[in-house]
Amino acid sequence: MASLNQGVIERIPVLIPPLPEQRAIAHILGTLDDKIELNRKMNETLEAMARALFKSWFVDFDPVREKSQGRAPTGMDAETAKLFPSEFVESELGEIPKGWEHRTVGELSVLSGGKQLEREFIVEDGLIPVFGGAGVMGFTMGHNADGFVISVGRVGAYCGQFFAHRGKAWINNNASLIRPNDAHFSEWMFLALKHADIDVIKKGAAQPFVSNGDIANLKLLWPGAPTIAAFSRQFVPLLDAKDANDAQSKTLARTRDTLLPSLLSGELSVAAAVKELVVA
Repeated sequence: MASLNQGVIERIPVLIPPLPEQRAIAHILGTLDDKIELNRKMNETLEAMARALFKSWFVDFDPVREKSQGRAPTGMDAETAKLFPSEFVESELGEIPKGWEHRTVGELSVLSGGKQLEREFIVEDGLIPVFGGAGVMGFTMGHNADGFVISVGRVGAYCGQFFAHRGKAWINNNASLIRPNDAHFSEWMFLALKHADIDVIKKGAAQPFVSNGDIANLKLLWPGAPTIAAFSRQFVPLLDAKDANDAQSKTLARTRDTLLPSLLSGELSVAAAVKELVVA
Protein backbone atom coordinates (compact mmCIF):
# COMPACT_ATOMS: atom_id res chain seq x y z
CA MET A 1 0.00 0.00 0.00
CA ALA A 2 1.49 3.31 -1.03
CA SER A 3 2.01 5.81 1.77
CA LEU A 4 3.28 9.33 2.29
CA ASN A 5 4.77 10.61 5.54
CA GLN A 6 6.58 13.68 6.78
CA GLY A 7 10.03 12.18 6.17
CA VAL A 8 9.24 11.48 2.53
CA ILE A 9 7.77 14.95 2.03
CA GLU A 10 10.86 16.59 3.57
CA ARG A 11 13.12 14.85 1.04
CA ILE A 12 11.19 16.09 -2.02
CA PRO A 13 13.46 18.45 -3.97
CA VAL A 14 12.01 21.90 -4.67
CA LEU A 15 13.38 24.29 -7.28
CA ILE A 16 13.83 27.72 -5.66
CA PRO A 17 14.80 30.85 -7.64
CA PRO A 18 17.66 33.00 -6.31
CA LEU A 19 16.64 35.42 -3.55
CA PRO A 20 16.76 38.56 -5.75
CA GLU A 21 14.47 36.84 -8.25
CA GLN A 22 12.13 35.72 -5.45
CA ARG A 23 11.85 39.34 -4.33
CA ALA A 24 11.19 40.49 -7.89
CA ILE A 25 8.45 37.87 -8.30
CA ALA A 26 6.90 38.88 -4.97
CA HIS A 27 6.96 42.53 -6.07
CA ILE A 28 5.14 41.73 -9.33
CA LEU A 29 2.48 39.63 -7.62
CA GLY A 30 2.19 42.11 -4.75
CA THR A 31 1.60 44.96 -7.19
CA LEU A 32 -1.27 43.06 -8.78
CA ASP A 33 -2.75 42.23 -5.35
CA ASP A 34 -2.44 45.88 -4.29
CA LYS A 35 -4.39 47.04 -7.34
CA ILE A 36 -7.10 44.41 -6.73
CA GLU A 37 -7.39 45.57 -3.11
CA LEU A 38 -7.54 49.22 -4.20
CA ASN A 39 -10.39 48.37 -6.60
CA ARG A 40 -12.21 46.59 -3.79
CA LYS A 41 -11.96 49.64 -1.54
CA MET A 42 -13.02 51.96 -4.35
CA ASN A 43 -16.08 49.76 -4.94
CA GLU A 44 -16.99 49.90 -1.27
CA THR A 45 -16.96 53.70 -1.55
CA LEU A 46 -19.02 53.66 -4.75
CA GLU A 47 -21.59 51.30 -3.21
CA ALA A 48 -21.82 53.50 -0.12
CA MET A 49 -22.37 56.57 -2.29
CA ALA A 50 -25.11 54.82 -4.27
CA ARG A 51 -26.90 53.59 -1.13
CA ALA A 52 -26.62 57.03 0.47
CA LEU A 53 -28.12 58.71 -2.61
CA PHE A 54 -31.11 56.37 -2.67
CA LYS A 55 -31.67 56.65 1.09
CA SER A 56 -31.49 60.44 1.00
CA TRP A 57 -34.01 60.78 -1.82
CA PHE A 58 -36.43 57.91 -1.28
CA VAL A 59 -36.20 56.89 2.39
CA ASP A 60 -35.29 59.99 4.39
CA PHE A 61 -36.84 62.37 1.80
CA ASP A 62 -34.09 64.94 2.42
CA PRO A 63 -34.88 67.10 -0.66
CA VAL A 64 -38.57 67.30 0.37
CA ARG A 65 -37.72 68.16 3.97
CA GLU A 66 -35.30 70.88 2.90
CA LYS A 67 -37.84 72.40 0.50
CA SER A 68 -40.54 72.25 3.18
CA GLN A 69 -38.25 74.37 5.34
CA GLY A 70 -37.70 76.90 2.57
CA ARG A 71 -34.19 75.74 1.71
CA ALA A 72 -32.77 74.51 -1.60
CA PRO A 73 -31.93 70.78 -1.53
CA THR A 74 -28.25 70.18 -0.81
CA GLY A 75 -26.03 69.07 -3.71
CA MET A 76 -28.80 69.25 -6.28
CA ASP A 77 -29.28 71.43 -9.35
CA ALA A 78 -32.40 73.54 -9.72
CA GLU A 79 -33.98 71.35 -12.41
CA THR A 80 -33.69 68.23 -10.27
CA ALA A 81 -34.95 70.07 -7.20
CA LYS A 82 -38.14 70.98 -9.09
CA LEU A 83 -39.02 67.27 -9.27
CA PHE A 84 -39.49 67.06 -5.49
CA PRO A 85 -42.58 68.39 -3.68
CA SER A 86 -42.25 70.78 -0.76
CA GLU A 87 -44.71 69.12 1.60
CA PHE A 88 -45.81 65.77 3.01
CA VAL A 89 -49.18 64.02 3.21
CA GLU A 90 -50.42 61.13 5.31
CA SER A 91 -50.83 57.69 3.71
CA GLU A 92 -51.85 54.25 4.91
CA LEU A 93 -48.16 53.48 5.43
CA GLY A 94 -47.21 56.78 7.06
CA GLU A 95 -46.07 60.20 5.94
CA ILE A 96 -44.94 60.45 2.30
CA PRO A 97 -44.07 63.29 -0.10
CA LYS A 98 -47.13 64.89 -1.70
CA GLY A 99 -47.87 63.44 -5.14
CA TRP A 100 -46.01 60.20 -4.50
CA GLU A 101 -48.01 56.99 -4.21
CA HIS A 102 -47.70 53.37 -3.19
CA ARG A 103 -47.72 50.84 -6.00
CA THR A 104 -47.31 47.09 -5.84
CA VAL A 105 -44.37 45.21 -7.31
CA GLY A 106 -46.88 43.45 -9.56
CA GLU A 107 -48.01 46.79 -11.01
CA LEU A 108 -44.44 47.81 -11.82
CA SER A 109 -42.99 44.52 -13.01
CA VAL A 110 -43.53 40.93 -14.13
CA LEU A 111 -42.46 38.05 -11.86
CA SER A 112 -41.56 34.64 -13.21
CA GLY A 113 -40.18 31.55 -11.52
CA GLY A 114 -36.74 30.26 -12.35
CA LYS A 115 -35.94 27.06 -14.21
CA GLN A 116 -33.94 24.18 -12.78
CA LEU A 117 -30.41 23.81 -14.12
CA GLU A 118 -28.79 20.42 -13.74
CA ARG A 119 -25.80 20.41 -11.38
CA GLU A 120 -23.48 19.16 -14.12
CA PHE A 121 -23.92 22.46 -15.96
CA ILE A 122 -22.91 24.60 -12.94
CA VAL A 123 -19.22 25.37 -12.37
CA GLU A 124 -17.32 27.34 -9.72
CA ASP A 125 -16.14 30.18 -11.95
CA GLY A 126 -17.37 31.84 -15.12
CA LEU A 127 -19.10 34.85 -16.61
CA ILE A 128 -22.80 33.93 -16.32
CA PRO A 129 -23.96 33.57 -12.69
CA VAL A 130 -26.61 31.11 -11.56
CA PHE A 131 -28.95 32.60 -8.95
CA GLY A 132 -30.57 30.26 -6.44
CA GLY A 133 -32.40 30.76 -3.17
CA ALA A 134 -29.35 32.33 -1.48
CA GLY A 135 -27.87 34.27 -4.36
CA VAL A 136 -25.10 33.17 -6.73
CA MET A 137 -24.62 29.40 -6.48
CA GLY A 138 -22.17 29.01 -9.36
CA PHE A 139 -21.75 29.84 -13.03
CA THR A 140 -22.87 28.37 -16.33
CA MET A 141 -22.81 28.87 -20.11
CA GLY A 142 -26.50 29.47 -20.87
CA HIS A 143 -28.90 32.12 -19.59
CA ASN A 144 -32.60 32.73 -19.10
CA ALA A 145 -32.34 36.41 -18.11
CA ASP A 146 -30.44 39.39 -19.48
CA GLY A 147 -30.04 43.13 -18.87
CA PHE A 148 -30.29 44.47 -15.33
CA VAL A 149 -31.31 41.20 -13.68
CA ILE A 150 -33.19 41.29 -10.37
CA SER A 151 -33.45 37.92 -8.63
CA VAL A 152 -35.18 37.00 -5.38
CA GLY A 153 -34.68 33.80 -3.41
CA ARG A 154 -37.99 32.05 -2.76
CA VAL A 155 -36.99 29.03 -0.66
CA GLY A 156 -34.64 28.53 2.27
CA ALA A 157 -33.07 30.55 5.07
CA TYR A 158 -32.21 33.44 2.73
CA CYS A 159 -35.59 33.61 1.01
CA GLY A 160 -36.80 37.12 0.33
CA GLN A 161 -33.34 38.52 -0.32
CA PHE A 162 -32.89 40.42 -3.57
CA PHE A 163 -29.85 40.21 -5.82
CA ALA A 164 -28.87 42.15 -8.93
CA HIS A 165 -26.59 41.50 -11.88
CA ARG A 166 -25.89 43.39 -15.09
CA GLY A 167 -25.73 41.08 -18.07
CA LYS A 168 -26.71 37.48 -18.74
CA ALA A 169 -27.76 35.26 -15.83
CA TRP A 170 -29.55 32.02 -15.07
CA ILE A 171 -32.40 32.12 -12.53
CA ASN A 172 -32.67 28.67 -10.95
CA ASN A 173 -35.83 27.02 -9.67
CA ASN A 174 -35.48 28.22 -6.04
CA ALA A 175 -35.49 31.85 -7.18
CA SER A 176 -37.63 34.18 -9.26
CA LEU A 177 -36.90 36.86 -11.82
CA ILE A 178 -38.35 40.34 -11.39
CA ARG A 179 -38.51 42.14 -14.72
CA PRO A 180 -39.57 45.84 -14.46
CA ASN A 181 -42.11 46.99 -17.04
CA ASP A 182 -39.68 49.76 -17.98
CA ALA A 183 -35.97 48.82 -18.00
CA HIS A 184 -35.09 52.40 -17.05
CA PHE A 185 -36.59 51.75 -13.60
CA SER A 186 -34.50 48.64 -12.91
CA GLU A 187 -31.80 50.14 -10.67
CA TRP A 188 -34.34 52.13 -8.66
CA MET A 189 -36.61 49.10 -8.25
CA PHE A 190 -33.79 46.91 -6.99
CA LEU A 191 -32.90 49.40 -4.25
CA ALA A 192 -36.56 49.95 -3.42
CA LEU A 193 -37.00 46.19 -3.01
CA LYS A 194 -33.94 46.05 -0.76
CA HIS A 195 -35.69 48.53 1.55
CA ALA A 196 -39.04 46.71 1.48
CA ASP A 197 -40.25 44.83 4.56
CA ILE A 198 -40.05 41.29 3.23
CA ASP A 199 -40.48 39.60 6.63
CA VAL A 200 -44.23 40.21 6.60
CA ILE A 201 -44.69 37.79 3.69
CA LYS A 202 -42.34 34.97 4.75
CA LYS A 203 -44.06 31.67 5.48
CA GLY A 204 -42.99 28.32 6.88
CA ALA A 205 -40.79 27.56 9.87
CA ALA A 206 -38.72 24.51 8.99
CA GLN A 207 -38.40 25.61 5.35
CA PRO A 208 -39.10 29.36 4.97
CA PHE A 209 -40.44 30.51 1.62
CA VAL A 210 -42.05 33.45 -0.12
CA SER A 211 -44.48 33.18 -3.03
CA ASN A 212 -44.45 35.17 -6.25
CA GLY A 213 -47.97 36.31 -5.42
CA ASP A 214 -46.92 37.76 -2.08
CA ILE A 215 -43.89 39.47 -3.63
CA ALA A 216 -46.15 40.93 -6.32
CA ASN A 217 -48.34 42.44 -3.59
CA LEU A 218 -45.45 44.19 -1.84
CA LYS A 219 -45.91 47.95 -1.92
CA LEU A 220 -43.18 50.34 -3.07
CA LEU A 221 -43.29 54.12 -2.84
CA TRP A 222 -43.48 55.39 -6.42
CA PRO A 223 -42.02 58.91 -6.87
CA GLY A 224 -42.81 59.22 -10.58
CA ALA A 225 -40.82 58.47 -13.73
CA PRO A 226 -39.06 61.89 -13.99
CA THR A 227 -37.67 61.59 -10.45
CA ILE A 228 -36.46 58.05 -11.08
CA ALA A 229 -34.83 59.18 -14.33
CA ALA A 230 -32.99 61.92 -12.43
CA PHE A 231 -31.85 59.36 -9.85
CA SER A 232 -30.61 57.01 -12.59
CA ARG A 233 -28.51 59.78 -14.17
CA GLN A 234 -26.55 59.99 -10.93
CA PHE A 235 -26.67 56.34 -9.90
CA VAL A 236 -25.77 54.55 -13.15
CA PRO A 237 -22.30 56.19 -13.52
CA LEU A 238 -21.47 54.88 -10.02
CA LEU A 239 -22.58 51.41 -11.12
CA ASP A 240 -20.56 51.67 -14.34
CA ALA A 241 -17.42 52.58 -12.40
CA LYS A 242 -17.96 49.66 -10.01
CA ASP A 243 -18.46 47.20 -12.89
CA ALA A 244 -15.29 48.49 -14.57
CA ASN A 245 -13.32 47.93 -11.35
CA ASP A 246 -14.76 44.42 -10.98
CA ALA A 247 -13.84 43.54 -14.57
CA GLN A 248 -10.32 44.88 -14.11
CA SER A 249 -9.85 42.97 -10.86
CA LYS A 250 -10.93 39.70 -12.49
CA THR A 251 -8.42 40.28 -15.30
CA LEU A 252 -5.66 41.10 -12.80
CA ALA A 253 -6.45 37.99 -10.74
CA ARG A 254 -6.29 35.78 -13.84
CA THR A 255 -2.99 37.40 -14.82
CA ARG A 256 -1.57 36.85 -11.33
CA ASP A 257 -2.64 33.20 -11.23
CA THR A 258 -1.18 32.60 -14.69
CA LEU A 259 2.14 34.32 -13.97
CA LEU A 260 2.82 32.65 -10.62
CA PRO A 261 3.57 29.07 -11.77
CA SER A 262 5.41 30.31 -14.87
CA LEU A 263 7.66 32.59 -12.82
CA LEU A 264 8.38 30.02 -10.13
CA SER A 265 9.23 27.33 -12.68
CA GLY A 266 11.52 29.63 -14.65
CA GLU A 267 9.38 29.21 -17.76
CA LEU A 268 8.86 32.98 -17.75
CA SER A 269 11.54 35.47 -16.73
CA VAL A 270 10.84 38.43 -14.46
CA ALA A 271 11.79 40.82 -17.26
CA ALA A 272 9.34 39.14 -19.65
CA ALA A 273 6.60 39.25 -17.01
CA VAL A 274 7.15 42.96 -16.42
CA LYS A 275 7.04 43.58 -20.17
CA GLU A 276 3.80 41.58 -20.44
CA LEU A 277 2.20 43.62 -17.66
CA VAL A 278 3.27 46.91 -19.27
CA VAL A 279 1.79 45.87 -22.60
CA ALA A 280 -1.45 44.79 -20.88
